[in-house]
Amino acid sequence: MLYVKEIRPSEFDYLPLNWSEVFGNSHSVVVEIGFGSGEYLFELARRYPEKNFVGFEVSITSMKKANNRLRELDNVRLVITDARFGMREFFGPRTVEKVIMNFPIPWDKKSHERRRVIVPEFFDTLANVLIDGGLFELATDVRWYAERAIETGVEKGYFQLVEFLKNPDREVKTRYERKWLSYGRDIFSVTLKKVKHAEVERLIGGPHEMPHIKCWVEESKFSELTGKVFKDGNKVVVVKGVYKSVENDAYIIKVISSDGDFQQHYYLVVYPEDGEWIIKLDSASNPYRTPAVKWSVKAIANYVR
Repeated sequence: MLYVKEIRPSEFDYLPLNWSEVFGNSHSVVVEIGFGSGEYLFELARRYPEKNFVGFEVSITSMKKANNRLRELDNVRLVITDARFGMREFFGPRTVEKVIMNFPIPWDKKSHERRRVIVPEFFDTLANVLIDGGLFELATDVRWYAERAIETGVEKGYFQLVEFLKNPDREVKTRYERKWLSYGRDIFSVTLKKVKHAEVERLIGGPHEMPHIKCWVEESKFSELTGKVFKDGNKVVVVKGVYKSVENDAYIIKVISSDGDFQQHYYLVVYPEDGEWIIKLDSASNPYRTPAVKWSVKAIANYVR
């Protein structure tokens, strides 16, 4: 199901996206990471109709709630994906005016550290996609998290600290923030300004083509595929299941692939054509065509040849 305000970058022909085409205007772009129920994003978009707003979330429940709240606003689009991936892959250099992150989960345990957003690679991405002088704004109720964001943001010289405030009177407050302050608990805000541009390597950049291979296969090898793991550098492909059609000779292969920490679940379809076999992505699952996804087609084709 595609919600009214939702866009699916995996369905576009080219990445990074041309946001002027997405919105139909050339207004500046502001991004909120973790839009929750959409309350904060709604208020910003309502107050600033001359700006375009893009929200990231990983929760479908949040998408549904936010979509209902935002459906009448023309200057908002919502995306379901990990923002660390989305910021790098969906925005080109110097295309974002501001990035806002309200009360992210701090992931304070050492074992959860890789889940944090405020890692060096994220600030590299921000230093690429933000315009010169663009801003990153963070609100959190965890002081060490705010301090870590400052430390990580400025260590490479890409960002300069503008403000670090305790219990700021922010223009727009989230419901969580108002509740927290009513209990007399502390809120911390950080504003960092981009002062140096960074180049980053994107996983996808360019035409978003459908990978496929045409080859001879040994059909008996399909029964051996389930559970197979293929690895090549940072790319990992795991075959979770193989299913044969009851109507013809086609197969569906359930796959999980990883490019580093970014994981996707999808299907490959395999079917005979003109004496050979076609192995390609199932268009219904439509993953992002990352190096691991493209390589999964090749790795499985090589195995069943």
